[in-house]
Amino acid sequence: MQEFAPHGCMSMNAIAAFPDDPVIANSVKKHKQKVQHFLGQQSQREDLATAIFLLHEGVSSAWPVLGKKAITSAQTALSQLLKENKQ
Repeated sequence: MQEFAPHGCMSMNAIAAFPDDPVIANSVKKHKQKVQHFLGQQSQREDLATAIFLLHEGVSSAWPVLGKKAITSAQTALSQLLKENKQ
């Protein structure tokens, strides 16, 4: 996070900087959909892909303010989510 997202999510920063640019908006939307799909595959829990994606996005947004606490809190939440939703 310190190296690749020290100021939050680059994609969301791009949308904020250019809110009326359809090329940027479309690129960010496609990228975010790919990330969501990737997280579902990597976790082997595609049924939880959206929830895991929301945790991922929250960490990116909270990192500049909370630092490592954002990561540890998301890890705890993810562990609880996976435990509660065992197949």
